[in-house]
Amino acid sequence: MAAIRWGILGCGDVTEVKSGPGLQKAARSSVVACMRRNRAKAEDYAARHGIARAYDDAGALIDDSAVDAVYIATPPDSHAELAIRALKAGKAVMVEKPMALNTAECDAMSAAAEAAGRPLTIAYYRRALPRFEKLREVVQDGTIGTPRCIRVEHFTRLEDRPDQSWKLDPAVGGGGFFTDMQAHTLDWLDYVFGPARSVSGAVRHLTPDYPAEDLVSYTLDFEGAVASGLCAYTTGRKAESVTVFGTEGHASMSFFAPTPVIVTRGGEDTVHDLPDPAHVHQPFIERVVSHFLGEGENPCPPEAAKRTTAVIEALYS
Repeated sequence: MAAIRWGILGCGDVTEVKSGPGLQKAARSSVVACMRRNRAKAEDYAARHGIARAYDDAGALIDDSAVDAVYIATPPDSHAELAIRALKAGKAVMVEKPMALNTAECDAMSAAAEAAGRPLTIAYYRRALPRFEKLREVVQDGTIGTPRCIRVEHFTRLEDRPDQSWKLDPAVGGGGFFTDMQAHTLDWLDYVFGPARSVSGAVRHLTPDYPAEDLVSYTLDFEGAVASGLCAYTTGRKAESVTVFGTEGHASMSFFAPTPVIVTRGGEDTVHDLPDPAHVHQPFIERVVSHFLGEGENPCPPEAAKRTTAVIEALYS
């Protein structure tokens, strides 16, 4: 196979700029089919993005013989079902984050991939973005000494809640805004520091006007470092950052806005300005395509993505 021909299940907002064009523009990659439950919207998406075929049935896209790999960009409550169907049909699969609603569904997806002998990856695309790779580098190469602790902050106002109602419905998204957004942070922490040895925290629903949890605090115990997070979504403040403190300095940046990486050591700041690409999934997609073609490692294997789901599951329980 010289290239990967993709089919997209769920042509929502994330596929308009972040991922869909990245699938088209990545080397040895193209999109040949897309699907939405609304046929007219599927055809409109296909026309705007130069995609040959549009479907309103997931099974029809999965069974399309021209599709080598399926990108599942539907809400999390359908990830497991659709991934298992696609894997059984012999397709390679990339699933949006979080991997699934719970670890049991993650296990079922992994088992299906193993049984089918097909690759499964989860789209925690920040693993490949240049500024995130720079932050990982300065954390791991001794620039700030030995990492000791990580501080995560994420604050929004009530009026900043997501437009998509499913992002605040735990039955559909596996949680609220915390799950939707902070899953990226939790995955990055796992990617850089390894699996957390223990998880503790508190989840609260304090505001009746907010449909899901609006305050989450957590502590993750890693080998040699501890992460502490405070996420509150009905405050009078809008701000977020991740800071890693080491024995010789610290490094910080925003995770959800394209800010520089600022490294402070000896009282001096070094600024690494690495703008995000136009299509933020594309660097990750390049790695996925290489993996699907048998040329590279899985950039986010299911066992890693399951650990993030397990952390969220532990907090909510």
